[in-house]
Amino acid sequence: MRITSKAGLALLLAGSTILAGCTGPGATRIMRGGGSYPAEFARDYLQYAGREGPVLLQVQGDAFGKPPAETAPRLAEMTTGAVFGLPIAFTANREAVSEPNWRVIFVFDNAAGASDDALCEGLAPQEMSDQTDNVIAAFCFRDRSYGYVRGYARSFGGLDDPALRDYARQIVREMFPPDREEELRSFDD
Repeated sequence: MRITSKAGLALLLAGSTILAGCTGPGATRIMRGGGSYPAEFARDYLQYAGREGPVLLQVQGDAFGKPPAETAPRLAEMTTGAVFGLPIAFTANREAVSEPNWRVIFVFDNAAGASDDALCEGLAPQEMSDQTDNVIAAFCFRDRSYGYVRGYARSFGGLDDPALRDYARQIVREMFPPDREEELRSFDD
């Protein structure tokens, strides 16, 4: 096929961009929610929870055909260091944390309408799908949510997929964003 006009080339590029955005695990959408707590509160509580060691990360339900006992340690490893400006580590080992009531919980293939409060209570339903990985992650204190993120992506290739690592880190960054002043300070170098 030969493109003879600038309009034809622009149309071809626009079409290929749209098509590329609809395929593969890179097609993601993230939405942050926080209930009545602004992001700064969640960030402050995360800093408190991680002041003497790692923060607990849990996975509710199966993900990628694996039980939570296999997926949670991998996600904890992937997301350690993802929070801008805070040296926060995550772990799936409940005995290794100093504040076990504060935790981040992920559920993959969450059912439509699953809420962050249900996730904190351990009751978020799943709808298994091979086509997409709908995710809800919440930062919880006991059974109360202090912030959450919903995400959507095309199916990943499993726990070893580098795109899953990027996606999990993006979810954590969105859950605990830096305040604008802190972000701007990083550019003062």
